[in-house]
Formats: sequence, C-alpha cells, structure tokens
Amino acid sequence: MKRSTFSAGAALAAAGLLLTACTTSGSSSGAPATAEGAALSTDTVRTTIDLPATLDPTQGLSLPDFLAARMGYDTLVRKDEGNTVVGGLAQSWEGTPKGAVFTLRQGLTCSDGTPITPSVVKASLEYLISPKTASAAAPQVFGPAGAPTITADDAANTVDIALAEPWPDMLEGLSIAQTGIICPAGLDDPKALAAGTAAGSESGPYVLSEKEHGVRYTYSLRDGYDAWPAYAKELPGQAAPKIQYNVIVDKNATANQLLAGQLDIGFVNANSLPRFKDNDGFSVTNEAFSDFYVLFNQREGSPFTDPEKRTAVAQVLDRTVFEGITSMGEGQVTQQLVAEGTQCSSPDQSPVIAVDQDAAKPVLDGVKIRMVGAQILGPQGSGNVYVQEQLRAAGADVTLENLDVGGWIGTVFGKPSGWDMTVYADLNFIGTMSNPLNSMVGPAIEDGGGNVGAIQNDEAAAALAKFRAAADDDARCAALQESMNSIIANADAIPLTNDPRLMVAADGFAVVSYGGALDDQHNRITK
Repeated sequence: MKRSTFSAGAALAAAGLLLTACTTSGSSSGAPATAEGAALSTDTVRTTIDLPATLDPTQGLSLPDFLAARMGYDTLVRKDEGNTVVGGLAQSWEGTPKGAVFTLRQGLTCSDGTPITPSVVKASLEYLISPKTASAAAPQVFGPAGAPTITADDAANTVDIALAEPWPDMLEGLSIAQTGIICPAGLDDPKALAAGTAAGSESGPYVLSEKEHGVRYTYSLRDGYDAWPAYAKELPGQAAPKIQYNVIVDKNATANQLLAGQLDIGFVNANSLPRFKDNDGFSVTNEAFSDFYVLFNQREGSPFTDPEKRTAVAQVLDRTVFEGITSMGEGQVTQQLVAEGTQCSSPDQSPVIAVDQDAAKPVLDGVKIRMVGAQILGPQGSGNVYVQEQLRAAGADVTLENLDVGGWIGTVFGKPSGWDMTVYADLNFIGTMSNPLNSMVGPAIEDGGGNVGAIQNDEAAAALAKFRAAADDDARCAALQESMNSIIANADAIPLTNDPRLMVAADGFAVVSYGGALDDQHNRITK
C-alpha cells in the first residue's frame, strides 16, 4: 500500500544493476491445455472483486484497481516462478546499469486494431511518469531521481528506457499492473479511461463489455488475441471468453455463493476455509499476500521517538497469536518485513525482538498512544484490537481508530502528525526486500520523500545505498539483509505475519498467479 507522487524520493539514489539480457518466444499460455477446440462447459467465469476506485491503470492504489487493470492492459514483462521475469509485450530485452532496451513482439494490436508500436509504448510510459498524472507507481518503477528518458525506434521495434539514476527494481517494476500499456484512444481521453469507457484503449486480452458501477464488471476476450505471457509453465485449461467480476465485500457471502453455485472463483477468509478443504467440488489456493508489521511514527510529539518504547511494544506482541487471530493458521509468522521466499530473504538470521512482557510493562505504563489500523487485519480489524489490548495490559493508554482502507490511507499518509503507530499492511507487488525498505529511509513523505514513519536510521540507509551500488547478487543480498536487520533491531518496524490470499475455485475452474504476482491473476476454465 505504498503511496507517493513521482516527485517524491522513495529512498536513496540508486546505483548500478546490470540487467541480464533475456529473450522469449511467443507463448501459447492462453491456448487450451486440453484438446484443441474442445468444447467449454461454460463461456463465463463468475468471480469476485472489491470495488475498484479507477479503471486507469496508472492511478491504481489497491488490489481491485490492479485486477481490473490486468484485464485490459498488458505490461512489457511479467513475473514468473523462481523470482524470474518473462516477456509480456516485450519479446526480449538487454540492460545497462542505467536502463534497458526492450524489443517488442511482432503483430501486437490495441483493441481497436491500432498497432502497438514502440511509439505507442513510449506515449503510455510517458503518461505514467507525467507530473500531471501523479501516479504513485512511477517512483517505485523508475526510482526517485526523476523521470527517465524514453526513446522509441519504430523501425527497429525497440523502446529504450534511460534512467535518471540506476534503479535495481526497474525490471520487476515494469511487471506491475500500473505500468500496463494504454493505447492512444485511452491517452486521448483520460476521464473516459478512468471510467472504463475509452473504447480501443486496451492493449491486453479483455475489453470491458458491461458495467454496473459498484455491482458488476464483465470483460470479454478479444477475438484473435495471442500475446499471452511467456511463462515457463503453461497456464491450465483455457482462457475464459468472459469474466464477470461481482463486487462482494463480505467474504462470508462469497463463501455462501460459491457453495450455492452462484460463483465459480472467489477470495474467502480463513474462517470460511473449513467449508471447502474436504469438499471435492472445490480447490483452494493459498498464496503469500500482505505483509503485516508494526510501523512507528517517529516525528516530534510521538512517544516512539524513544527506541526503548518501540522495543517494549515488540516485547508485548506474540506473532503466533496475532497470526491465529488474523489468518487462523493459514498465514506465515514472519521474522522479516517480507514473506518467506522473497529474493534475498533469510529469516533465520533476523534479529527479531523476543517477547518479554515483564520488561515492557514499566516502560509502557501510562504512555498515551494513538493507534490507527485498517479493518482488513482479521475480521472487523481484530488484529488491531489484539495489539491495542496487549498494550493496555502493559499499562499503556491506547486509543484505536479501526478504519476502512481508505480512511487508513488518509490518516497514515495524509495526516503525518495524527498517529503514533499502525499495523502496516504492505502489498509488495514488486516482490523485493528493497520495496519496504524504500519506505523507511530518506526524507519523510511531507518533505517530498517516501519515508512513511519519518524513521531516522543512518545504518539502514547506508546499507540500502550499498545494495544499489553492489556489483553482484551476493553483495546486493548482503546489503539488503544489513539494512533490514538494522530496521528490526532498532525496532523501527516489528515483523508480525504474512496474511494469505485464499482463493477457492469450483471444479472445472482454476485461478493461477505465477511468481507471487497476485495482481496478475488468471481465471481459467479447465473443463
């Protein structure tokens, strides 16, 4: 849930990373895995989504925005298993320390038939980085040093991205939904783009064919679309001719409708999982999703300018109990600020602060704490209530604002002096260790940076700078470990859990997200 403007620095200036040259061939991932031309049992996948705030990919801030963007807008590259990146619209790429040159696939078209040339890609990426667009994704993708220079060579079918300063996360960044390529029809009418009515704007497989705002969004597969990602493993089944997203916020209602045959695929909470686990009519997918960790506000006036008080908070929180409340045993109890399996992660060597309630009580007794939390942490925000009660049991005077996601974002990012601590829900779609660290070093958000809690940790910042200057993977990973260990040991942030995304698919359907890219969800028909 990172949020910033392109003028904001996400952290320190990046140093060098040599992107490996990569070539992909056209993929048949959208074609049937079963017999060619086999009759489908249905032409529609009925699934669920929370209410999207926008249908403009560049403006996406939350999962429903990203899922909607993936329907219509393809990215240059996609994430695959094993921390790899494969071709999307790009056929191949070659990197330098300050950028990359992408060669596009042949024969790409927009939904209105317009050829997707390098000039079309350049225009879309320049819309993404424009100060007028103010996309939160731009600095995550290209770094905080400023806009890259983008050059299109239509004759050579290449797009050259030259960064203002080296940025190690660029390739992974270009896989996220907000970088989806928008065709000229969408760029010509941004208001229609955001509303989903810019006909011909799509570069991806689906077009929005029906919309009941806040109720239902139906997408139809484009005739002749054949630019599926070049995954190492073929997608199961067949692409659905239609995907119907139904806006259902109540996950218990989702479970009921799955069991009643009114939905084919849905996102459920852990408390509904026993209804499906021993049911042969359904399959369940458990994927690491949202990293939960305590983040402190270290601005003047907050009690958490004091490292002893931050440490004491860590000493009263049992991560296993917290996971049981929020994920009911289906998630990960984490020792770092990322999920296990994230590239460079090494949880066993993390300096996690041990529980010691007796040591914490005299430190927290009488301390006034303004806590803000998002209601997505367990049913009705029960994870936030657990943290509040543990602090109260230690003698702290805690007020809790248990808010919807919009209210939480508005407070944490819009009112820098209006809170003391939060359980941060981090959707790390780029999937790197550096992603959370970029929000914990450098200038505070009110000063044009990306440092949410105004953390002042010179050791962590210096290690992150070493990561960007490192010459090889081992050195980069060592620097990331040093930076994250410093944040955790100094109690600038307290690891808690990774909350899973639990997807249920009825027999005859499948839902697939490769490489942990949960904003890149493929809903498939398998019978």
